[in-house]
Amino acid sequence: MPHLGRSGLNESALLKMVGHDRWMQFAEISGVATDKIADAFENRLYATFCFVELLLPPDRPLSVYDENDRLRFSRDLSHYGRIYLDGYYKLKDGGPFSVRCTNVFIYQLAGPQQLKMAQPENCDFTKIPELAVQPDSLNLCRAAKAEGAFQSPITNRGNLGSRVVDYPLDPDRDANGAGLIYFANFVCFLDFAERVLLNDRGAPIDLIDARSTFWRQTGYFANAMFDDRLEISITGGVEIFEDRLVVMAFDYRMSRASDGKLVLISSARKSAKLAPEARTWIAGLEKKSSEQSHG
Repeated sequence: MPHLGRSGLNESALLKMVGHDRWMQFAEISGVATDKIADAFENRLYATFCFVELLLPPDRPLSVYDENDRLRFSRDLSHYGRIYLDGYYKLKDGGPFSVRCTNVFIYQLAGPQQLKMAQPENCDFTKIPELAVQPDSLNLCRAAKAEGAFQSPITNRGNLGSRVVDYPLDPDRDANGAGLIYFANFVCFLDFAERVLLNDRGAPIDLIDARSTFWRQTGYFANAMFDDRLEISITGGVEIFEDRLVVMAFDYRMSRASDGKLVLISSARKSAKLAPEARTWIAGLEKKSSEQSHG
């Protein structure tokens, strides 16, 4: 039950499991307990997430996996320059279903609002394959930062418009043991913004509850103090896909309210089974869009 959401497997819960396993895997291979990983100046280091990618087919989003299902993933891990980790989790049976994560080692120079990269000095990297070049995920993040969004395999014609959603952080729920906002919780904030946008546009509640992620790329650029607020700019689109699915597109840009610092950029695609009420709603959106364009 802790892994389920409104519709099957919950994305944030999945990322929490993957994040925990990545941290434990590195500790086991490197021979150093997670709370002992440090740089040359004995600063405690954390393998924070800087990129996450989720990839499934549109007709088999996370909601396909439900109560009492058992998922078995293969995994790989590599490093670049003893400062970046990169690797995939891939579903062994069924799918396709993969999660890619890139980590960078950081310490808190001046709390969660000022993080600095550093190299672990007390860890053994000899059993982790080394990459010849930086993970290409870093270039994906740089491009998304410049363009304002990641490039999706599916684009949407229907326009849900844009809005800014304010999210006040909850120190008892959103922060982790390091005093940082936990990377997997950011997905919940984005879901919150989606629901606000979809409610504004009059989407059927059954469709809102059924929407489920099948693709997402996220770049993390900063963190925030737990007493800060986040400003989430969201743009959305929706369309009927193959006359059997509703596919939604969302692009998000998140900043700290305190100083405007960019925290995150993410792009996601979600799907749900097409129901008559959703068909009627989308037709109304398209009609309204057509009237406005010819107005």
